[in-house]
Amino acid sequence: MWTDMVFLVGADPGEVLRTAPPPADEDERRTATVYRSVARRLSGADGVGRAQLLSLEAARFGWPGLAARFASAAPPGEPTAPWRVGWATGRLADERIVRVMRCDGVHAVLAVRNGRLVAVDTGPFGEVRALDVLDGTSMDLFKAPQDARVVGSVEAGGRVLVLTGHEARDRHWNTDRQGPDDTVRAWDLSTGEPVGEPLAVAHGRLTTVASARADGRTLLVGGGWDGLVRVWDPATGREVAEPAGGHQGWVTAVATARVAGRPVAVTAGEHDHHVLVRDLLSGRPAGRPLTGHSAPVLAVATTHADGRALAVTASEDHTARVWDLATGEQLGAPLTGHGHRVSAVTTARVDGRTLAVTGGWDHTLRVWDLLTGAQLADAFTGHDQPVRGVAVTTSDARPVVVARASDGLLRTWHLTEDRHGGDAADGPGRETASLTTATVGGRRVVATGRYDGTVGLWDLARPRTPQPLPGHTGPVLAGGMATAVVDGRTLLLTAGRDGLVRIADLETRETFGAPLDCRDAEAAALATVVADGRTLVLVGTRTGTIRIWDLAARQETGPPLATGDDRGVRAVGAISVDGRTILATGHADRTVRIWDLADRASLGRPLQGHTRAVERVATARVDGTPVAVTTAGYDPNPRVWDLTTGRERGEPLHGHRRRIADLAVTTLDDRAVAVTGGDDATVRAWDLHTHTRIRRALRFPYRVHSVTPVDGGALLVGFADELALLPRADLSDAPHQLMHPGDDDDAVSGEPAGAGHLPWVPHG
Repeated sequence: MWTDMVFLVGADPGEVLRTAPPPADEDERRTATVYRSVARRLSGADGVGRAQLLSLEAARFGWPGLAARFASAAPPGEPTAPWRVGWATGRLADERIVRVMRCDGVHAVLAVRNGRLVAVDTGPFGEVRALDVLDGTSMDLFKAPQDARVVGSVEAGGRVLVLTGHEARDRHWNTDRQGPDDTVRAWDLSTGEPVGEPLAVAHGRLTTVASARADGRTLLVGGGWDGLVRVWDPATGREVAEPAGGHQGWVTAVATARVAGRPVAVTAGEHDHHVLVRDLLSGRPAGRPLTGHSAPVLAVATTHADGRALAVTASEDHTARVWDLATGEQLGAPLTGHGHRVSAVTTARVDGRTLAVTGGWDHTLRVWDLLTGAQLADAFTGHDQPVRGVAVTTSDARPVVVARASDGLLRTWHLTEDRHGGDAADGPGRETASLTTATVGGRRVVATGRYDGTVGLWDLARPRTPQPLPGHTGPVLAGGMATAVVDGRTLLLTAGRDGLVRIADLETRETFGAPLDCRDAEAAALATVVADGRTLVLVGTRTGTIRIWDLAARQETGPPLATGDDRGVRAVGAISVDGRTILATGHADRTVRIWDLADRASLGRPLQGHTRAVERVATARVDGTPVAVTTAGYDPNPRVWDLTTGRERGEPLHGHRRRIADLAVTTLDDRAVAVTGGDDATVRAWDLHTHTRIRRALRFPYRVHSVTPVDGGALLVGFADELALLPRADLSDAPHQLMHPGDDDDAVSGEPAGAGHLPWVPHG
């Protein structure tokens, strides 16, 4: 489709990029794609972990045969996880992937060094480092004064400069947003030598920078926290004009262009819905403001096309817009499709057309023809965090697009190929908050609730685009889903942040009666239980009460149960004990409490041990004893409580290293098992009878937010925008082989990623 492309950053406009044919061997291509997509996770896993990750990744791309090959390549004799890969959605899978790597810097910027695109950032002691985005080579470039930060990179006089900022701090290393002085220094990115004199900025931390030619000189333009735009000569370190104001809040974006032969600065502010265009040297308006956005502008890029100077603006209103800088008029309709804030933009010329590449908080990149407004490629996917920077370069003489996300990940894609060639199934979408399953008409279905208010219904056997359920207009609560059967109807209950609990009939996919109204107390936790022949809905609230409804009668069964914690009930679980229904509740005050539902009476004192708010509660029977398993987010150790004695049962369950996002209880071989998933991108299982970890952790390419048991011992896992069904693994060789708490299945193996028994490993 595109035959040539001009280098984006530090480009020679005459340099042409040629495309190259894809590999001839399709199996080799698919294997290489899988390795590249999950490479950053492979480096921290041993042979068993790599086999599981690669199998899951192949399933995400829609290649079940390759997934089976990877799964069977685990080192023999090693303990494996209790589940295997069945299917997985591939919403974030992208066959155009070239490389994935991590840049640990907070202020990293993309720049061209000696013809190679690099991410540049500083270390804690002022060392300026560069990471080659294509081959992963890391290098120390030069040493700047301590505590330097990268402000940006610009092309100036045929060289690429990187600018560093240096804030004045008091003896306690404190800074104030409006207070500290800043010093901005320029460095030659190729040689590491300082260029010219530093710029002193009084009470205004510089955050964004651009360059321009004016009066035969290369000038730098910067904006900062004080809302001022400064223009200075890097050779002397002196400002050539008075700082220009006019913005609300700090300056979020700066770009330059030439309009009618005069250099102009195009700038945006933190709270501005418009963009200012000013003469670079005088600071006076060089045209009317660019107005049309309905929310603040986050990024600006400029280019020339069709004889006109153009600006492209990216905004929190989910759009990008194209402007004629001479007239201030918007060209065409807004560029829509991101569905969230658009936070990064750059421009390029491709096959005679002028394009913009935008990145957003929906974790995708999109390519647009600026003159027609048409989107020219499938969205580039793979990130699970907002995109902060975009650029274009070449790999093997083929054009590629690069994005840096807020978590430091750099992802690179081929620009001129198809996103999918396999049978990848779409996923539930970004920011899934809740996940549950139910049986409807003899079929097992999955319900997903998202933070944007969308509730979707999936067929567990044939995962494709979900069918939406009506009702929600606001975010679904994390863990705010439950199911119940009333009069033969299978119902789905969803709790929203608007304080309403909505009910839908899963057979008809229609709203089932009016929602349960908790707006006076605001729902924070949801569960259902059958007690005394009635189906009850239990709603924990942010005011510290538990509202109890008879679902069939749509009436509360009495006044709310007051728990005594006015900071809020975060989780609710229920279990039957000797004919009584016992509740276990998790609280914002870090305690677990036990209640007799019939008497609405507390059973003993609050249980203490967690170091954070208790966010998940699940109940089970262990050797005939009712227990509650609880997790508390950033307290990474689940705890088990005996509901008959009100005491903790055994030691906490150790294994996770970061926040635990979800908890479930299931059975394996008639033994009660706790399953957790979290931000360390693992799912872990514990035998509740022995408090030992079962076999291996399951590794995932993204953070895990949901774990839900499915009939037959299977497990449904939500991670980033994806779902995976994990059937029970064949453990006949060692059905009760356990991983003990002291065993470390997360140690980094000395083997290179993908080595050993795994299929072909791509080179380069």
